[in-house]
Amino acid sequence: MTTILVTGATGTLGRQVAERLRTEGADVRGLSRRSPSYAVDLRDGKGLDAAVDGVDAIVHCASSPRGGDDRAAGFLIEAARRAGVPHLVYISIVGVDRVPLRYYAAKRRVERMIEDSGVGATIQRTTQFHDLVLSVVSGAAKLPVLPVPAGVSVQPVDSGEVADRLAALALGAPA
Repeated sequence: MTTILVTGATGTLGRQVAERLRTEGADVRGLSRRSPSYAVDLRDGKGLDAAVDGVDAIVHCASSPRGGDDRAAGFLIEAARRAGVPHLVYISIVGVDRVPLRYYAAKRRVERMIEDSGVGATIQRTTQFHDLVLSVVSGAAKLPVLPVPAGVSVQPVDSGEVADRLAALALGAPA
């Protein structure tokens, strides 16, 4: 049986990825700060070695718009390297190499760290999810005026479609 660790397993995407993998027969280790089995805070990396031990792949969905993703990824990459994990799948965002936002720059740094890690990897870029776009627009709609930045276009994607793709990638070879 294939064993796959999913970081951010209680989040919007991670939860769906874990469900898809279980449906495919994988043994899924759901890692999050609140996980009963693998409670790991990626900000300090404590407990990561036990979580990655013996896994065939890691799907890294954990992220924080407040920062620290590169530090967290560093802990995860080092633990994967020590454990000899053959495949690390990372979810990133279309435009991280072009959009001048701090969060995007951090996602791009993580991509580079993974590319340079020596661990077999697959990086999947996607557009923003429908629910994120909806929450941004809904929050702004409460104002008397709805500001819309000029020149911004959005092509959101369903998070379930992304979960399907990440699960398929995790069950395959590094790409």
